[in-house]
Formats: sequence, C-alpha cells, structure tokens
Amino acid sequence: MPINTLQRREFLHHHVEGDGPPVIMIHGISQAMTDWHALTPELVSAGFSAIAVDLLGHGDSPKPEEVEYYTMRTVYGTFESWVEALRLDPPYYMVGHSLGGYLTLNYALRNPEDIGAMVLINPLFSLTQLSGFLNFFMPLNGLGVRLLKSTPQWLVNNFLERSDSFTTRLPPEARMMYARNVKRASPYFLRIPETAEDLIPELEHITPKTLVIYGLLDYIENPESFPQLVAALPNADGMPIEGCGHQPHHNNPELVNQTIVDFFCLNCDQVVH
Repeated sequence: MPINTLQRREFLHHHVEGDGPPVIMIHGISQAMTDWHALTPELVSAGFSAIAVDLLGHGDSPKPEEVEYYTMRTVYGTFESWVEALRLDPPYYMVGHSLGGYLTLNYALRNPEDIGAMVLINPLFSLTQLSGFLNFFMPLNGLGVRLLKSTPQWLVNNFLERSDSFTTRLPPEARMMYARNVKRASPYFLRIPETAEDLIPELEHITPKTLVIYGLLDYIENPESFPQLVAALPNADGMPIEGCGHQPHHNNPELVNQTIVDFFCLNCDQVVH
C-alpha cells in the first residue's frame, strides 16, 4: 500500500457527532471506535463535537497485509496525518485509552498549542509499565499472530470471561464487544507494542492540561506507574479508581464519562458550564 494512501484523510474510518469544540477519542490496541459508544452522547449533550476513530489495522479502517505497517511510528503517523486533514480549529481536546493514550501524549508533545486539554485512561507511555508476562510474550508476537488468526470469536470471548488478566470483570456486553473488536482487527496489531519508544524522557515537555484516570486493578500496566506519570507531566492531575482494571471506562462508565465531561467543560471556554 503506497505511503501516500496512508496519508489521506479517508484512510482512517471515523465518526463525527454533534457540534461544538471537537473531542477526538482514541481507542486502545485491538479495539475500535465502539469503545466510546457511551461517552459520545455525554459529550454531545454537553455541547462538544465527538470524533471517534478506528486506528490503522483496527475496526473498519484498512488493514494492510504488509507487516511493516504495524509499528508505533506508522500508527502514529497515520493518526497525525488524519487529524491534520480534519482541519480543526484549535484548541481541540483528546481522550486516549492505553495505546490511544500513547498517541495522545505523542501528539501533545508535537502540537502543544493545539490541545486545549486531554484525558488519558490507563495510558501507555513506557514498556517498563507492562506486566512480566507481556514483556515475555512480545518477542513471540509471530506465534501470537498465527494463534489469533485461527481462534474463533467465541473462544476469544470465553478466554476473556475466564481471565481477569485482560478485562478485570468487564460487564458481559463490554466483554463481547472487546472480543468482536479483537477479531475485527488485523492480528498484526500484536507487533505494535514492542516498537514503542520510551516517552519518559519527554514527559516534562508535554504541557497541555491533563487528567490521568486509571484503574487500580490493572494487570496489563502496573498501576504504580500512573502516579509517576502524573508527577512527571507539568500540568496533570490523577484520578485512581478502586475496583477497576485496564478499562475503567467500561468497569465504571458513569463515573468515568461524567468525570471526562466535567474536566473538558472546566477547561473549555466555548461551552456553557
């Protein structure tokens, strides 16, 4: 697939709803824009425009067969090109979960004046955050790709139902959506994490107002890493949530969604508070 194709706006599938200051919502690895189905109407009701995107290789966005596209650099590059092609009037706002948090931090590092505020939900910012199991598994991603290709969706759902390691007591509907999105994504998404550069040396240069929301039962990323992130960012607050894991926006959507809306309203002069 030619690189100029990757840079076209229409390359990434996305959905826009509502009028007002734009909020871009970026899902985590293996997931899709459906991650934000509960947050979207809350943002629209508060006077924002909600923009949800399927990242490269995920959801209804194209999924190149060439494995070399599945790197953090390419995923970020296509995302940044897509945002630029939207021609939004700054400031705009971002919500990123996990991998989406990593992309949000990168975007804010490169475009600090464009971001009014951002919310990071259990964000990735360094491979040192990951569990020992995931660090052991990453060099074996080729085997994981083959296994995922041959695993039916019902078996993915069954695995998630029986294992708290990835979902931490997700409600049945959210767990089934998670399994569907895993199977919709290119299995080559498993190659992306090991290509992530460590953002720790750059955190002090990321200046937009930030709220870090994180579940204290995260078995994918060490929960102790998130207060360290809050301390390293110049303009950040943290919100730990008891009883939630890697997906607090699904474990406790009412609390998380209201917190996000309130945070953006507080930091946006263009909506009626």
